[in-house]
Amino acid sequence: MKCRIIAAVTLICANQTSHAIVNVESMRIAAEQPGYSGHVDLGLSGKRGNTDKDDVSFDTRIQHHHNKTTSFAILSYDYSETSDARNTNKYLIHARHVHQFQERKAWEGFAQLEENEFARLTYRRLLGGGLRFTLAQEPEKLGLYLGAGVLYAWESLEERPGLTDHGKDDFARANLYLSYKHKINDQLSFVSTTYYQPRFDKGDDYRALEQATIAIKMTDNIDFKLSLDIAHDSAPPQTIDKTDLSYTTSISYKF
Repeated sequence: MKCRIIAAVTLICANQTSHAIVNVESMRIAAEQPGYSGHVDLGLSGKRGNTDKDDVSFDTRIQHHHNKTTSFAILSYDYSETSDARNTNKYLIHARHVHQFQERKAWEGFAQLEENEFARLTYRRLLGGGLRFTLAQEPEKLGLYLGAGVLYAWESLEERPGLTDHGKDDFARANLYLSYKHKINDQLSFVSTTYYQPRFDKGDDYRALEQATIAIKMTDNIDFKLSLDIAHDSAPPQTIDKTDLSYTTSISYKF
C-alpha cells in the first residue's frame, strides 16, 4: 500500500461549516497507478491562558484503482472546546465507486453517514449516484469536470425546547457540481468546486457550496494552503444560520 501522512497545522480558521455538502473533489487522489493509495490528515491546535481552547481534526482516505474503476472511502472527525465547553463535534463517513466507461464519461455511486451535534443533526444517511463528465483536461496542468446525479437522504434532527422542526425526514435532491483544477506552475495550484443540491419536492429548498483553495509549494514536502468555503442552506434547521463562511490558512507536511 502506498500511504501519505499529512500533518496540517491550521493557522487561521473561522466559523466551522455546518451545512450538508461534502466537497469530495478536494479529497480525490489522481488514479494514475493501480492498487492502493491513501492519506491521513491530522490537525491539532490549542490555547492556554486568558482563553483555554483545544481543536482536533482527523481525516483519512484510502483508495483502490484498477483499470477503469476507482473506489475510495473517507473518514473525517472534528472536535473542539473552549473553556471546557464543547462547540464542535461532528463526523463523516463517505464511500464512492467510480467507473470510467468512456474517455470523458464516468458513472459514480456513493453512500454517506454523518452526525453534527451543533447543527442539531442526530444522523444523516444518504445514497446517490450519477454521471461525471470531463469537459476539459490537460494532464498535470488543468481539468474541468461536471457532475450530474441524484441522492436520497434520511435525516433526524435533535429535539430542543421551544423548537418545532425536530424528528425524522427523508427526501430526494439533485446533485450537481462543477470543479476546476489548475496547476499554474510548479509552485502554485488552484482548485475551485461549486455544488448545487435542490430538493425535488420543494423548489425553494436547496443547498449550495463554493470551495476555493490555493496551494503554494514551498518544498517537495511542504505546501502552504489558503482555503475559502461559502456554504448556503435555504431551509436550515431552526436556530441554524442559512450561510456559513470559513477561511483557513494551513501548512501541510507530506512524507
